[in-house]
Amino acid sequence: MQRKIEVPKEGAPTDINPLSRIPWRDDKAVISKDDQLSFAVLRHDGSVTPHPPVQRAISTVVEALEKQGHKVIEWHPPDHARGVNIILKAWTYDNGADICSAFALSGEPMIPQVVGAYSGDKPPEDATYIAANNVAQREYQKEYMEYWNSTAELTGTGRPVDVVIAPVAPFSAARPGRYSYYGYSSIVNLLDYTACTLPVTTADKNIDVVVDAASFKPVSELDRKIMEDYDAEIYDGSHVSVQLIGRRLQEEKVLAVTEYVAGALKG
Repeated sequence: MQRKIEVPKEGAPTDINPLSRIPWRDDKAVISKDDQLSFAVLRHDGSVTPHPPVQRAISTVVEALEKQGHKVIEWHPPDHARGVNIILKAWTYDNGADICSAFALSGEPMIPQVVGAYSGDKPPEDATYIAANNVAQREYQKEYMEYWNSTAELTGTGRPVDVVIAPVAPFSAARPGRYSYYGYSSIVNLLDYTACTLPVTTADKNIDVVVDAASFKPVSELDRKIMEDYDAEIYDGSHVSVQLIGRRLQEEKVLAVTEYVAGALKG
């Protein structure tokens, strides 16, 4: 993974990729065992509760890092639902015209999840709508940046949080027709942050038992439906990962921290 990122950045980055501003930085790509790191953990994004195997994976990572002496704080960022709404608008500026034309080339039918977002039966949004959403994105990015900076008062290192530990999705695996929430990953796209997925464990039907409906307090109808969809037997044995999220243009650091966390999980 590191080499795949390094190669395009060798030489003059802007001569190869107009979006690349900096070369690969070797000094940012190494984490020493003596480095004091600080982490934050996002256990719930305020919209959808992760399934039991995902919750356990998050806790496993936190416990491993705390055992290594690193501080892990709870992550309470700006409202993720607002950010997810902004990126969903961006995904549908043309109301499905492009994707519908692509499907028409082959005649392949669209799955219900795609039809719901890209019906293609409405005109594209106008420039005013798009500009307003771009402004909303920049404002949200600034608000999130300021929150991240504020964590320097909590980490004990004098720096803001190095990396945020979060679910990749509320599910341990994608079931056909049931992948109904993208918020945990799409928020990273909106913020233009760096993230790396790390396998942690596998779902275990004997440990990751179904949440008692009487005790579960969903925050929305979607939250209720997604938790009701959890089946310990079906998910048993599926791989469970988390994502480690860093700030913009921190690919080297995030890869190095991911390697370090992988080592901490092995003990």
